[in-house]
Amino acid sequence: MSNVSFSTRSGTEGNRGLERTDHILDRIRLASPVGARRLRRVETIECVRMRRQSARQNVGFSSRPFVLCGLPIKCPAPGTLVHERRNGQFVLLVTGHPNYGLPWGQDRLVPLFLATLATRQQSRRITFGSAAEMLDTFGMQQGGSQYRRLVGAFRRIFGATIFFGTDARRSISPVVHEARFHVMSEARIWYSRNPDQ
Repeated sequence: MSNVSFSTRSGTEGNRGLERTDHILDRIRLASPVGARRLRRVETIECVRMRRQSARQNVGFSSRPFVLCGLPIKCPAPGTLVHERRNGQFVLLVTGHPNYGLPWGQDRLVPLFLATLATRQQSRRITFGSAAEMLDTFGMQQGGSQYRRLVGAFRRIFGATIFFGTDARRSISPVVHEARFHVMSEARIWYSRNPDQ
């Protein structure tokens, strides 16, 4: 979109010239055009509000530690196996597996999806019929590279030990409450290293 309009205007001295488009829009009090990204955001918000009002929204579930303190967004430096995040009195400490590393980025979706599926299925055991079903559940494209990426995320989440607690300091005595847990107690994920399969 051009910043210069070919509209002309007469100044106080009667001279004619080019004027910037945003100045013309300001003068005639029109809002500048809405970009595609902002339009998609508005449509998404509208869709969420409509589903909420009609009680047809998709609800996800997550554990309290991941709501209060998140996993790292950016890829940790090679060899980094500990992530600590604080939110007021709450502390999340994640220790990664030496072979698989620290969970990060979209790995954060794995505990969210697993908690949601376990709640919907009313079972602690989650089973997928095929790799395609698993990829579809996680909103990923079908393909070997995407499946290997998801398997890597599962390995990092499975190998991580998570410590969560509070370190509230009170005037009389400090109160410390901590819990240690794993997101998965067992994982069996089959995949072939043969690229032809």
